[in-house]
Amino acid sequence: MNRVIAGGLPLLALTLPPTLPLGAGSLQGPVQILEKDGKPRTSLKDCVAILEPLEAAVPPAAPMRPVSIRTVGKQFLPRVAIATPGTEVSFPNLDHILHNVFSVTQGNRFDTGHYRPGEAPRVKVATPGLVKLYCNVHHQMNAFLWVVTTPFAQVLDGRTGLQFDGVPAGSYRLRLWHPESGEKTWLVKVGTGAAQGSWTLEATLPSLEPHKNKFGRDYPPPADDRNY
Repeated sequence: MNRVIAGGLPLLALTLPPTLPLGAGSLQGPVQILEKDGKPRTSLKDCVAILEPLEAAVPPAAPMRPVSIRTVGKQFLPRVAIATPGTEVSFPNLDHILHNVFSVTQGNRFDTGHYRPGEAPRVKVATPGLVKLYCNVHHQMNAFLWVVTTPFAQVLDGRTGLQFDGVPAGSYRLRLWHPESGEKTWLVKVGTGAAQGSWTLEATLPSLEPHKNKFGRDYPPPADDRNY
């Protein structure tokens, strides 16, 4: 993966799907995340929906304009994002401290090294799948980037469910994922009208995924957490 240091802050812009085919349909319906006590979560924040064709003729998604994942208050914002292979991803440092973003995900490994406030290192993602992002300085920083080849992928922040429009008729694999539930899949069929459904995930995983630093070792305690 390529690494380029840039001072600018690229805007996040999604590539729109190609012209909708004649006879395209849609898939829509509510999604809920159940807490460990069985109660539904009030928000779908950080939930991802991906619709992958099994037999339908769907043009692959083109590289998107640069995706920006900012470091703010020792957190990644947004925590969950979507990109396509070949998309450039930047990590603008909006804190007053050093950061070091890295991933050990096979096919998308990278290491920005330490970078200062105001800098924005960039990498290009290449391999489809879930890319797990960490900071080598701050253990609590954890983010996720889904690299997809389908034009039908959504982060469900601020929604009550999913809705994919302009979907060519055929069979699809619907993938739903959340950091605290992992992934669950369904086989769905889309015709020329509106296909309806409802889907549920269960939040059984910890909010912060256990992980090591980029050297495969435990994180040392910071000497002064206010300035580090």
